[in-house]
Amino acid sequence: MGRPRVQSAAPSAQSLGAGRSPASTEKLGDVSRLLRARSFWVEGDSKAAQRVRANLQLGTVPLDKEAVAWISDGRVPEDKLGISLDDGAALLGPHSFGFLNNTDGIAPLAAPLGERPRVGRVALVVPRRDALPELAPLLCSRLLGVSWLISVGDGDPSEVLRFLQHDPATAGMLIALGKGVRPQTLLDALAGKPSVVLLPTLHRDVGLLRAVARRSLSRVTANFEEWLAHGALLDAGFGPVPQGRSSVRRTSASQRRASVLVLGAGADLIQRELDALRMPAPVRIDADDDEAVERALHRAAEQSELLILCGDKDQLAELRPSRPALLLDPSERDRLRALLVAIQSLSVPSLAHAKVVVRPVRERLDSVLSELPPPLYVAGEMVQSEPLGDHDIKRLLHSYGVRVTRQAPVSTTTSALRVVAKLGTPVWVLPGLPPSEDVTKLATTESRDGVLCETQAEVKRQTSLLLERYAYVLLREVSPRGPSLRILLQRERGLGDVLRVEPLMADAESEASLLPMFSDDADALARAWAAPGDADQVDALATLLSQIAACVDEQKLQGDLVVRIADEPVVIHAAGVLRRER
Repeated sequence: MGRPRVQSAAPSAQSLGAGRSPASTEKLGDVSRLLRARSFWVEGDSKAAQRVRANLQLGTVPLDKEAVAWISDGRVPEDKLGISLDDGAALLGPHSFGFLNNTDGIAPLAAPLGERPRVGRVALVVPRRDALPELAPLLCSRLLGVSWLISVGDGDPSEVLRFLQHDPATAGMLIALGKGVRPQTLLDALAGKPSVVLLPTLHRDVGLLRAVARRSLSRVTANFEEWLAHGALLDAGFGPVPQGRSSVRRTSASQRRASVLVLGAGADLIQRELDALRMPAPVRIDADDDEAVERALHRAAEQSELLILCGDKDQLAELRPSRPALLLDPSERDRLRALLVAIQSLSVPSLAHAKVVVRPVRERLDSVLSELPPPLYVAGEMVQSEPLGDHDIKRLLHSYGVRVTRQAPVSTTTSALRVVAKLGTPVWVLPGLPPSEDVTKLATTESRDGVLCETQAEVKRQTSLLLERYAYVLLREVSPRGPSLRILLQRERGLGDVLRVEPLMADAESEASLLPMFSDDADALARAWAAPGDADQVDALATLLSQIAACVDEQKLQGDLVVRIADEPVVIHAAGVLRRER
Protein backbone atom coordinates (compact mmCIF):
# COMPACT_ATOMS: atom_id res chain seq x y z
CA MET A 1 0.00 0.00 0.00
CA GLY A 2 1.40 3.39 -0.95
CA ARG A 3 1.79 6.39 1.30
CA PRO A 4 -1.06 8.92 1.33
CA ARG A 5 -0.68 12.03 -0.73
CA VAL A 6 0.48 15.19 0.95
CA GLN A 7 -0.86 18.62 0.39
CA SER A 8 1.28 21.72 0.82
CA ALA A 9 0.18 23.85 3.71
CA ALA A 10 2.00 26.87 5.04
CA PRO A 11 1.67 27.53 8.76
CA SER A 12 -1.65 29.11 9.59
CA ALA A 13 -3.51 30.38 12.63
CA GLN A 14 -5.33 27.08 12.75
CA SER A 15 -2.23 24.92 12.52
CA LEU A 16 0.01 26.99 14.78
CA GLY A 17 -2.39 28.06 17.48
CA ALA A 18 -5.51 30.05 18.03
CA GLY A 19 -3.78 33.29 18.94
CA ARG A 20 -3.14 35.20 22.12
CA SER A 21 -5.82 36.13 24.55
CA PRO A 22 -6.13 39.64 26.04
CA ALA A 23 -4.79 38.27 29.33
CA SER A 24 -1.78 36.86 27.53
CA THR A 25 -1.15 40.18 25.77
CA GLU A 26 -1.24 42.04 29.12
CA LYS A 27 1.24 39.57 30.63
CA LEU A 28 3.46 39.91 27.58
CA GLY A 29 3.60 43.66 28.24
CA ASP A 30 4.67 43.03 31.83
CA VAL A 31 7.37 40.57 30.73
CA SER A 32 8.66 43.09 28.20
CA ARG A 33 8.87 45.85 30.83
CA LEU A 34 10.72 43.52 33.21
CA LEU A 35 13.26 42.39 30.63
CA ARG A 36 13.80 45.94 29.34
CA ALA A 37 14.20 47.42 32.84
CA ARG A 38 17.16 49.69 33.55
CA SER A 39 16.94 49.68 37.35
CA PHE A 40 16.15 46.95 39.88
CA TRP A 41 15.73 46.19 43.52
CA VAL A 42 17.12 42.99 44.98
CA GLU A 43 15.38 41.74 48.13
CA GLY A 44 16.98 39.14 50.37
CA ASP A 45 20.35 37.98 51.72
CA SER A 46 20.67 34.57 50.12
CA LYS A 47 23.76 33.71 48.07
CA ALA A 48 21.65 33.97 44.93
CA ALA A 49 20.46 37.48 45.83
CA GLN A 50 24.01 38.56 46.64
CA ARG A 51 25.22 37.28 43.28
CA VAL A 52 22.48 39.23 41.47
CA ARG A 53 23.59 42.42 43.24
CA ALA A 54 27.21 41.80 42.30
CA ASN A 55 26.37 41.20 38.62
CA LEU A 56 24.19 44.30 38.45
CA GLN A 57 26.86 46.47 40.04
CA LEU A 58 29.48 45.17 37.59
CA GLY A 59 27.29 46.65 34.88
CA THR A 60 26.75 49.83 36.91
CA VAL A 61 23.00 49.18 37.03
CA PRO A 62 21.37 51.15 39.85
CA LEU A 63 19.62 49.43 42.76
CA ASP A 64 16.47 51.38 43.55
CA LYS A 65 13.81 50.27 46.02
CA GLU A 66 11.28 52.30 44.01
CA ALA A 67 12.10 50.37 40.82
CA VAL A 68 9.23 48.45 39.31
CA ALA A 69 11.48 45.43 38.67
CA TRP A 70 12.17 43.35 41.80
CA ILE A 71 14.33 40.27 42.30
CA SER A 72 13.59 38.43 45.51
CA ASP A 73 14.44 35.24 47.36
CA GLY A 74 11.11 35.65 49.09
CA ARG A 75 7.74 37.10 48.12
CA VAL A 76 7.57 39.70 45.33
CA PRO A 77 5.08 42.55 46.04
CA GLU A 78 1.97 42.36 43.89
CA ASP A 79 2.56 45.79 42.39
CA LYS A 80 6.07 44.87 41.21
CA LEU A 81 7.34 43.03 38.15
CA GLY A 82 9.30 40.28 39.74
CA ILE A 83 11.81 37.48 39.50
CA SER A 84 11.52 34.82 42.17
CA LEU A 85 14.80 33.16 43.12
CA ASP A 86 12.96 30.84 45.51
CA ASP A 87 9.52 29.20 45.45
CA GLY A 88 7.39 32.35 45.16
CA ALA A 89 5.17 33.17 42.20
CA ALA A 90 6.49 35.83 39.79
CA LEU A 91 6.79 36.68 36.10
CA LEU A 92 10.06 34.71 36.08
CA GLY A 93 9.99 31.82 38.51
CA PRO A 94 9.62 30.18 40.88
CA HIS A 95 13.27 29.14 41.07
CA SER A 96 14.45 31.45 38.30
CA PHE A 97 18.08 32.52 38.27
CA GLY A 98 17.31 35.81 36.52
CA PHE A 99 18.41 36.89 33.08
CA LEU A 100 21.19 38.40 31.00
CA ASN A 101 20.35 41.17 28.55
CA ASN A 102 23.57 40.73 26.63
CA THR A 103 22.86 43.38 24.00
CA ASP A 104 22.56 46.16 26.61
CA GLY A 105 24.97 44.67 29.13
CA ILE A 106 22.44 44.27 31.97
CA ALA A 107 22.72 41.12 34.10
CA PRO A 108 20.27 40.59 37.01
CA LEU A 109 21.64 37.05 37.07
CA ALA A 110 22.13 34.70 40.03
CA ALA A 111 24.96 32.84 38.30
CA PRO A 112 28.72 33.32 37.93
CA LEU A 113 29.51 35.93 35.28
CA GLY A 114 33.24 36.48 35.35
CA GLU A 115 33.21 36.91 31.57
CA ARG A 116 30.28 37.90 29.40
CA PRO A 117 29.37 35.76 26.39
CA ARG A 118 29.94 37.28 22.98
CA VAL A 119 27.02 39.41 21.77
CA GLY A 120 25.14 37.46 19.11
CA ARG A 121 21.64 36.83 17.78
CA VAL A 122 20.67 33.66 19.63
CA ALA A 123 18.49 33.83 22.76
CA LEU A 124 18.50 31.08 25.38
CA VAL A 125 15.36 30.38 27.42
CA VAL A 126 16.00 27.89 30.21
CA PRO A 127 14.39 26.53 33.42
CA ARG A 128 15.89 26.48 36.91
CA ARG A 129 19.64 26.53 37.46
CA ASP A 130 20.08 22.89 38.45
CA ALA A 131 18.39 21.61 35.27
CA LEU A 132 21.43 22.35 33.07
CA PRO A 133 25.20 22.81 33.35
CA GLU A 134 26.41 26.28 34.33
CA LEU A 135 25.54 28.15 31.15
CA ALA A 136 27.33 31.53 31.24
CA PRO A 137 30.91 30.11 31.39
CA LEU A 138 29.95 27.42 28.88
CA LEU A 139 28.70 30.00 26.37
CA CYS A 140 31.98 31.87 26.74
CA SER A 141 34.11 28.77 26.21
CA ARG A 142 32.09 27.84 23.11
CA LEU A 143 32.28 31.41 21.72
CA LEU A 144 28.52 31.24 21.22
CA GLY A 145 27.05 34.67 20.53
CA VAL A 146 23.85 35.34 22.47
CA SER A 147 21.34 38.16 22.75
CA TRP A 148 19.59 36.93 25.89
CA LEU A 149 19.88 34.28 28.56
CA ILE A 150 16.55 34.08 30.43
CA SER A 151 15.64 31.66 33.20
CA VAL A 152 11.92 31.04 33.69
CA GLY A 153 12.60 28.59 36.54
CA ASP A 154 9.60 26.34 37.09
CA GLY A 155 7.30 28.75 35.28
CA ASP A 156 5.75 28.65 31.82
CA PRO A 157 8.16 30.11 29.17
CA SER A 158 5.45 31.12 26.68
CA GLU A 159 5.34 34.87 27.37
CA VAL A 160 9.13 35.11 27.30
CA LEU A 161 9.13 33.33 23.93
CA ARG A 162 6.54 35.78 22.61
CA PHE A 163 8.74 38.66 23.78
CA LEU A 164 11.70 37.22 21.88
CA GLN A 165 9.61 36.74 18.74
CA HIS A 166 9.38 40.55 18.59
CA ASP A 167 12.94 41.29 19.74
CA PRO A 168 15.00 42.76 16.86
CA ALA A 169 18.27 41.59 18.44
CA THR A 170 17.20 37.92 18.36
CA ALA A 171 17.27 35.84 15.17
CA GLY A 172 16.74 32.41 16.72
CA MET A 173 16.12 30.71 20.04
CA LEU A 174 17.52 27.83 22.07
CA ILE A 175 14.76 26.67 24.40
CA ALA A 176 15.27 24.19 27.24
CA LEU A 177 11.87 23.17 28.56
CA GLY A 178 11.25 22.63 32.27
CA LYS A 179 8.43 21.22 34.31
CA GLY A 180 6.36 24.43 34.15
CA VAL A 181 5.84 24.35 30.38
CA ARG A 182 2.29 23.87 29.08
CA PRO A 183 1.82 22.39 25.59
CA GLN A 184 -1.30 24.51 25.04
CA THR A 185 0.56 27.82 25.41
CA LEU A 186 3.80 26.62 23.85
CA LEU A 187 2.29 25.99 20.42
CA ASP A 188 1.45 29.62 19.70
CA ALA A 189 4.60 30.97 21.37
CA LEU A 190 6.94 28.97 19.14
CA ALA A 191 5.44 30.14 15.85
CA GLY A 192 7.81 32.58 14.19
CA LYS A 193 11.61 32.61 14.51
CA PRO A 194 13.75 29.49 14.11
CA SER A 195 14.02 27.65 17.41
CA VAL A 196 15.63 24.52 18.80
CA VAL A 197 13.87 22.79 21.68
CA LEU A 198 15.64 20.70 24.31
CA LEU A 199 13.04 18.38 25.79
CA PRO A 200 12.83 18.02 29.58
CA THR A 201 13.93 14.79 31.20
CA LEU A 202 11.07 14.92 33.71
CA HIS A 203 7.69 15.97 32.37
CA ARG A 204 4.34 14.25 32.42
CA ASP A 205 3.88 14.57 28.66
CA VAL A 206 7.13 14.72 26.72
CA GLY A 207 5.46 13.14 23.67
CA LEU A 208 2.90 15.94 23.41
CA LEU A 209 5.61 18.61 23.86
CA ARG A 210 7.56 16.99 21.03
CA ALA A 211 4.43 17.04 18.85
CA VAL A 212 3.83 20.74 19.60
CA ALA A 213 7.44 21.65 18.81
CA ARG A 214 7.30 19.64 15.59
CA ARG A 215 4.07 21.36 14.51
CA SER A 216 5.68 24.78 15.08
CA LEU A 217 8.61 23.78 12.79
CA SER A 218 11.07 23.83 15.69
CA ARG A 219 14.04 21.50 15.78
CA VAL A 220 13.73 19.03 18.64
CA THR A 221 16.45 17.19 20.54
CA ALA A 222 16.98 15.47 23.86
CA ASN A 223 20.78 15.83 23.63
CA PHE A 224 22.36 18.85 25.34
CA GLU A 225 25.40 18.96 23.03
CA GLU A 226 23.22 18.81 19.91
CA TRP A 227 21.11 21.62 21.33
CA LEU A 228 24.18 23.83 21.71
CA ALA A 229 25.41 22.74 18.28
CA HIS A 230 22.18 23.94 16.68
CA GLY A 231 22.67 27.21 18.56
CA ALA A 232 26.13 27.58 17.03
CA LEU A 233 24.64 27.02 13.58
CA LEU A 234 21.92 29.61 14.22
CA ASP A 235 24.52 32.08 15.45
CA ALA A 236 26.51 31.48 12.25
CA GLY A 237 23.42 32.06 10.11
CA PHE A 238 23.27 28.38 9.11
CA GLY A 239 20.11 27.29 10.85
CA PRO A 240 16.73 26.45 9.28
CA VAL A 241 14.93 29.10 7.24
CA PRO A 242 12.57 31.36 9.21
CA GLN A 243 9.08 30.00 9.63
CA GLY A 244 6.17 31.26 7.60
CA ARG A 245 7.85 31.15 4.17
CA SER A 246 5.58 30.36 1.25
CA SER A 247 7.47 27.17 0.51
CA VAL A 248 7.19 24.36 3.00
CA ARG A 249 10.47 22.80 1.90
CA ARG A 250 13.16 23.50 4.43
CA THR A 251 16.44 24.88 3.23
CA SER A 252 18.94 22.05 3.40
CA ALA A 253 22.65 21.88 4.03
CA SER A 254 23.04 20.08 0.69
CA GLN A 255 21.95 23.40 -0.80
CA ARG A 256 23.85 25.40 1.86
CA ARG A 257 27.04 23.40 2.18
CA ALA A 258 29.30 23.22 5.22
CA SER A 259 32.97 22.28 4.72
CA VAL A 260 35.19 20.64 7.35
CA LEU A 261 38.86 21.66 7.28
CA VAL A 262 41.56 20.13 9.50
CA LEU A 263 44.75 22.04 10.20
CA GLY A 264 47.51 19.83 11.54
CA ALA A 265 46.87 16.68 13.58
CA GLY A 266 43.52 15.02 14.26
CA ALA A 267 42.37 14.45 10.67
CA ASP A 268 42.04 10.67 11.09
CA LEU A 269 39.80 11.07 14.12
CA ILE A 270 37.56 13.56 12.30
CA GLN A 271 37.54 11.30 9.23
CA ARG A 272 36.10 8.47 11.33
CA GLU A 273 33.35 10.73 12.69
CA LEU A 274 32.44 11.89 9.18
CA ASP A 275 32.52 8.33 7.82
CA ALA A 276 30.17 7.15 10.56
CA LEU A 277 27.63 9.77 9.43
CA ARG A 278 28.37 9.19 5.71
CA MET A 279 29.42 12.79 5.27
CA PRO A 280 32.09 14.08 2.85
CA ALA A 281 35.73 13.71 3.88
CA PRO A 282 37.49 16.67 5.52
CA VAL A 283 40.00 18.89 3.77
CA ARG A 284 43.45 18.17 5.24
CA ILE A 285 45.77 21.20 5.42
CA ASP A 286 49.40 21.52 6.43
CA ALA A 287 49.19 24.04 9.26
CA ASP A 288 52.82 25.11 8.67
CA ASP A 289 52.17 26.09 5.05
CA ASP A 290 50.53 29.55 5.15
CA GLU A 291 49.89 29.61 1.40
CA ALA A 292 48.19 26.20 1.50
CA VAL A 293 45.99 27.38 4.35
CA GLU A 294 44.94 30.51 2.43
CA ARG A 295 44.22 28.53 -0.75
CA ALA A 296 42.11 25.98 1.17
CA LEU A 297 40.15 28.68 2.98
CA HIS A 298 39.48 30.53 -0.26
CA ARG A 299 38.36 27.38 -2.09
CA ALA A 300 36.12 26.28 0.79
CA ALA A 301 34.60 29.76 1.05
CA GLU A 302 33.65 29.63 -2.63
CA GLN A 303 31.88 26.28 -2.18
CA SER A 304 30.31 26.62 1.25
CA GLU A 305 28.33 28.92 3.50
CA LEU A 306 29.88 27.60 6.72
CA LEU A 307 33.42 26.50 7.57
CA ILE A 308 34.21 24.11 10.41
CA LEU A 309 37.87 24.65 11.28
CA CYS A 310 39.48 21.91 13.36
CA GLY A 311 42.87 22.24 14.96
CA ASP A 312 44.74 24.16 17.62
CA LYS A 313 42.41 26.97 18.75
CA ASP A 314 45.17 29.53 19.18
CA GLN A 315 46.29 28.90 15.62
CA LEU A 316 42.72 28.92 14.31
CA ALA A 317 41.98 32.21 16.05
CA GLU A 318 44.56 33.93 13.83
CA LEU A 319 42.72 32.96 10.63
CA ARG A 320 40.37 35.40 8.93
CA PRO A 321 38.01 33.33 6.76
CA SER A 322 35.57 35.14 4.48
CA ARG A 323 32.73 32.85 5.56
CA PRO A 324 31.23 32.20 9.03
CA ALA A 325 33.41 29.68 10.81
CA LEU A 326 33.15 27.44 13.86
CA LEU A 327 36.38 26.54 15.66
CA LEU A 328 36.82 23.07 17.12
CA ASP A 329 39.55 21.13 18.85
CA PRO A 330 39.66 17.62 17.28
CA SER A 331 39.80 16.13 20.78
CA GLU A 332 36.29 17.49 21.58
CA ARG A 333 34.65 14.40 20.12
CA ASP A 334 31.20 14.81 21.71
CA ARG A 335 30.99 18.42 20.57
CA LEU A 336 32.24 17.53 17.09
CA ARG A 337 29.78 14.66 16.73
CA ALA A 338 26.88 16.82 17.94
CA LEU A 339 27.76 19.54 15.45
CA LEU A 340 27.97 17.07 12.57
CA VAL A 341 24.65 15.49 13.55
CA ALA A 342 23.04 18.95 13.69
CA ILE A 343 24.38 19.80 10.22
CA GLN A 344 23.23 16.47 8.86
CA SER A 345 19.72 17.02 10.25
CA LEU A 346 19.49 20.13 8.05
CA SER A 347 20.66 18.24 4.96
CA VAL A 348 17.51 16.20 4.36
CA PRO A 349 14.85 18.11 2.43
CA SER A 350 11.53 17.71 4.15
CA LEU A 351 7.97 18.66 3.33
CA ALA A 352 7.58 19.27 7.01
CA HIS A 353 4.31 21.12 6.85
CA ALA A 354 2.59 19.08 4.21
CA LYS A 355 -0.84 17.99 5.38
CA VAL A 356 -1.55 14.33 4.76
CA VAL A 357 -4.59 13.92 2.50
CA VAL A 358 -6.52 10.66 2.71
CA ARG A 359 -9.63 10.26 0.58
CA PRO A 360 -12.19 7.79 1.92
CA VAL A 361 -14.02 5.36 -0.34
CA ARG A 362 -17.20 7.43 -0.56
CA GLU A 363 -19.66 4.60 -1.16
CA ARG A 364 -18.21 2.56 1.68
CA LEU A 365 -18.23 5.55 4.06
CA ASP A 366 -21.82 6.50 3.19
CA SER A 367 -22.91 2.91 3.80
CA VAL A 368 -21.29 2.85 7.25
CA LEU A 369 -22.69 6.24 8.30
CA SER A 370 -26.19 5.36 7.14
CA GLU A 371 -26.23 2.29 9.39
CA LEU A 372 -24.98 4.03 12.53
CA PRO A 373 -27.54 4.96 15.21
CA PRO A 374 -29.04 8.42 14.64
CA PRO A 375 -27.91 11.18 16.95
CA LEU A 376 -30.07 12.34 19.79
CA TYR A 377 -31.49 15.83 19.30
CA VAL A 378 -32.66 17.99 22.19
CA ALA A 379 -34.20 21.37 21.35
CA GLY A 380 -32.86 20.99 17.85
CA GLU A 381 -29.24 20.44 18.90
CA MET A 382 -27.11 17.30 18.81
CA VAL A 383 -26.08 16.55 22.34
CA GLN A 384 -25.10 12.91 22.36
CA SER A 385 -21.75 11.30 21.68
CA GLU A 386 -22.62 7.94 20.24
CA PRO A 387 -20.64 4.93 21.60
CA LEU A 388 -19.62 2.62 18.78
CA GLY A 389 -18.85 -1.07 18.92
CA ASP A 390 -15.61 -2.66 17.75
CA HIS A 391 -17.12 -3.71 14.41
CA ASP A 392 -18.63 -0.30 13.58
CA ILE A 393 -15.39 1.55 14.38
CA LYS A 394 -13.41 -0.84 12.20
CA ARG A 395 -15.87 -0.38 9.32
CA LEU A 396 -15.53 3.39 9.67
CA LEU A 397 -11.72 3.15 9.72
CA HIS A 398 -11.71 0.73 6.79
CA SER A 399 -13.56 3.25 4.62
CA TYR A 400 -10.40 5.43 4.95
CA GLY A 401 -8.14 2.58 3.87
CA VAL A 402 -7.12 1.44 7.37
CA ARG A 403 -6.28 -2.25 7.47
CA VAL A 404 -8.48 -3.90 10.10
CA THR A 405 -9.11 -7.50 11.05
CA ARG A 406 -11.48 -9.35 8.70
CA GLN A 407 -14.51 -10.17 10.82
CA ALA A 408 -18.30 -10.38 10.79
CA PRO A 409 -21.07 -10.46 13.41
CA VAL A 410 -23.46 -13.43 13.30
CA SER A 411 -26.63 -14.30 15.20
CA THR A 412 -27.15 -17.92 14.08
CA THR A 413 -24.94 -20.96 13.66
CA THR A 414 -25.93 -21.12 9.98
CA SER A 415 -24.62 -17.62 9.28
CA ALA A 416 -21.50 -18.48 11.31
CA LEU A 417 -20.73 -21.36 8.96
CA ARG A 418 -21.18 -19.10 5.92
CA VAL A 419 -18.75 -16.56 7.39
CA VAL A 420 -16.13 -19.13 8.34
CA ALA A 421 -16.24 -20.47 4.78
CA LYS A 422 -14.91 -17.03 3.68
CA LEU A 423 -12.53 -16.40 6.58
CA GLY A 424 -11.13 -19.91 6.74
CA THR A 425 -9.81 -21.64 9.84
CA PRO A 426 -8.45 -21.21 12.43
CA VAL A 427 -10.82 -18.41 13.40
CA TRP A 428 -11.69 -16.56 16.61
CA VAL A 429 -15.23 -16.93 17.91
CA LEU A 430 -15.81 -13.95 20.19
CA PRO A 431 -18.67 -12.67 22.34
CA GLY A 432 -20.72 -9.82 20.88
CA LEU A 433 -19.90 -7.10 23.41
CA PRO A 434 -21.73 -3.78 23.84
CA PRO A 435 -19.97 -0.55 22.80
CA SER A 436 -17.13 0.46 25.11
CA GLU A 437 -14.74 3.37 25.51
CA ASP A 438 -12.10 1.16 27.13
CA VAL A 439 -10.15 -0.97 24.66
CA THR A 440 -8.23 -2.76 27.43
CA LYS A 441 -11.48 -3.96 29.02
CA LEU A 442 -12.77 -4.98 25.59
CA ALA A 443 -9.63 -6.96 24.73
CA THR A 444 -9.57 -8.62 28.17
CA THR A 445 -13.20 -9.78 27.87
CA GLU A 446 -12.63 -11.07 24.33
CA SER A 447 -9.56 -13.01 25.40
CA ARG A 448 -11.39 -14.49 28.42
CA ASP A 449 -14.58 -15.57 26.65
CA GLY A 450 -13.37 -16.02 23.06
CA VAL A 451 -12.29 -19.35 21.61
CA LEU A 452 -9.87 -20.15 18.79
CA CYS A 453 -11.60 -22.75 16.64
CA GLU A 454 -9.72 -25.03 14.25
CA THR A 455 -12.70 -26.65 12.49
CA GLN A 456 -16.16 -25.70 11.27
CA ALA A 457 -17.64 -28.09 13.85
CA GLU A 458 -15.90 -26.20 16.66
CA VAL A 459 -17.15 -22.92 15.21
CA LYS A 460 -20.72 -24.19 15.19
CA ARG A 461 -20.49 -25.48 18.76
CA GLN A 462 -18.86 -22.38 20.25
CA THR A 463 -21.21 -20.04 18.35
CA SER A 464 -24.19 -21.89 19.79
CA LEU A 465 -22.78 -21.68 23.34
CA LEU A 466 -22.01 -17.95 23.12
CA LEU A 467 -25.42 -17.11 21.60
CA GLU A 468 -26.97 -18.37 24.82
CA ARG A 469 -25.27 -15.49 26.64
CA TYR A 470 -24.85 -12.78 23.99
CA ALA A 471 -27.10 -11.17 21.39
CA TYR A 472 -24.57 -11.91 18.65
CA VAL A 473 -21.18 -13.53 18.09
CA LEU A 474 -18.17 -12.06 16.28
CA LEU A 475 -16.05 -14.20 13.98
CA ARG A 476 -12.57 -12.74 13.44
CA GLU A 477 -9.54 -13.83 11.43
CA VAL A 478 -6.35 -14.70 13.30
CA SER A 479 -4.01 -11.68 13.13
CA PRO A 480 -0.28 -12.12 12.58
CA ARG A 481 2.10 -12.19 15.54
CA GLY A 482 3.99 -9.08 16.49
CA PRO A 483 4.22 -6.29 19.08
CA SER A 484 1.08 -4.31 19.83
CA LEU A 485 0.57 -0.57 20.13
CA ARG A 486 -2.22 1.37 21.76
CA ILE A 487 -3.53 4.39 19.85
CA LEU A 488 -5.51 6.93 21.87
CA LEU A 489 -7.70 9.40 20.01
CA GLN A 490 -8.43 12.27 22.39
CA ARG A 491 -9.35 15.94 22.51
CA GLU A 492 -6.89 18.14 24.43
CA ARG A 493 -8.06 21.49 25.72
CA GLY A 494 -6.36 24.27 23.79
CA LEU A 495 -4.91 21.89 21.19
CA GLY A 496 -7.90 20.14 19.65
CA ASP A 497 -7.77 16.51 18.58
CA VAL A 498 -4.60 14.60 19.43
CA LEU A 499 -3.45 11.13 18.39
CA ARG A 500 -1.22 9.33 20.91
CA VAL A 501 0.75 6.13 20.38
CA GLU A 502 2.14 4.01 23.21
CA PRO A 503 3.08 0.37 23.86
CA LEU A 504 0.11 -1.72 24.91
CA MET A 505 1.55 -3.34 28.01
CA ALA A 506 4.94 -1.71 28.67
CA ASP A 507 5.43 1.31 30.91
CA ALA A 508 6.82 3.78 28.38
CA GLU A 509 6.30 7.35 27.24
CA SER A 510 3.71 7.97 24.55
CA GLU A 511 4.40 9.78 21.30
CA ALA A 512 1.78 12.14 19.90
CA SER A 513 0.62 14.13 16.91
CA LEU A 514 -1.70 17.08 16.67
CA LEU A 515 -4.51 16.80 14.13
CA PRO A 516 -4.77 17.28 11.27
CA MET A 517 -1.67 15.15 10.80
CA PHE A 518 1.27 16.34 8.72
CA SER A 519 3.84 14.23 6.93
CA ASP A 520 6.58 14.78 9.51
CA ASP A 521 4.19 13.71 12.28
CA ALA A 522 3.44 10.41 10.55
CA ASP A 523 7.14 9.72 9.92
CA ALA A 524 8.18 10.64 13.47
CA LEU A 525 5.56 8.40 15.09
CA ALA A 526 6.28 5.52 12.73
CA ARG A 527 10.05 5.66 13.31
CA ALA A 528 9.51 5.73 17.08
CA TRP A 529 7.70 2.38 17.06
CA ALA A 530 8.75 0.46 13.95
CA ALA A 531 11.62 -2.02 14.04
CA PRO A 532 14.97 -0.18 13.71
CA GLY A 533 16.14 -0.04 10.11
CA ASP A 534 12.93 -1.55 8.69
CA ALA A 535 11.99 1.07 6.09
CA ASP A 536 9.02 -0.95 4.82
CA GLN A 537 7.52 -1.17 8.30
CA VAL A 538 8.06 2.57 8.85
CA ASP A 539 6.25 3.30 5.59
CA ALA A 540 3.37 0.93 6.39
CA LEU A 541 2.92 2.25 9.93
CA ALA A 542 3.08 5.88 8.75
CA THR A 543 0.37 5.09 6.21
CA LEU A 544 -1.85 3.46 8.83
CA LEU A 545 -1.45 6.37 11.27
CA SER A 546 -2.20 8.90 8.52
CA GLN A 547 -5.38 7.05 7.57
CA ILE A 548 -6.54 6.78 11.19
CA ALA A 549 -5.80 10.48 11.74
CA ALA A 550 -7.84 11.47 8.68
CA CYS A 551 -10.84 9.46 9.89
CA VAL A 552 -10.58 10.91 13.40
CA ASP A 553 -10.23 14.46 12.09
CA GLU A 554 -13.14 14.31 9.63
CA GLN A 555 -15.59 12.08 11.52
CA LYS A 556 -14.89 13.39 15.07
CA LEU A 557 -14.03 9.96 16.33
CA GLN A 558 -12.63 9.63 19.84
CA GLY A 559 -11.41 6.24 20.80
CA ASP A 560 -8.92 3.69 21.83
CA LEU A 561 -7.36 1.24 19.35
CA VAL A 562 -4.95 -1.69 19.52
CA VAL A 563 -2.70 -2.12 16.49
CA ARG A 564 -0.63 -5.24 15.83
CA ILE A 565 2.66 -4.43 14.08
CA ALA A 566 3.66 -7.03 11.50
CA ASP A 567 4.58 -6.88 7.80
CA GLU A 568 1.48 -4.73 7.46
CA PRO A 569 0.04 -3.25 10.70
CA VAL A 570 -3.59 -4.01 11.44
CA VAL A 571 -6.18 -2.72 13.94
CA ILE A 572 -7.22 -5.71 16.06
CA HIS A 573 -9.35 -4.04 18.79
CA ALA A 574 -11.34 -0.80 18.73
CA ALA A 575 -13.41 1.14 21.28
CA GLY A 576 -14.68 4.69 21.32
CA VAL A 577 -17.40 7.22 20.55
CA LEU A 578 -18.49 9.27 17.58
CA ARG A 579 -18.51 12.83 18.83
CA ARG A 580 -21.78 14.49 17.81
CA GLU A 581 -21.35 18.17 17.12
CA ARG A 582 -23.60 20.70 15.55
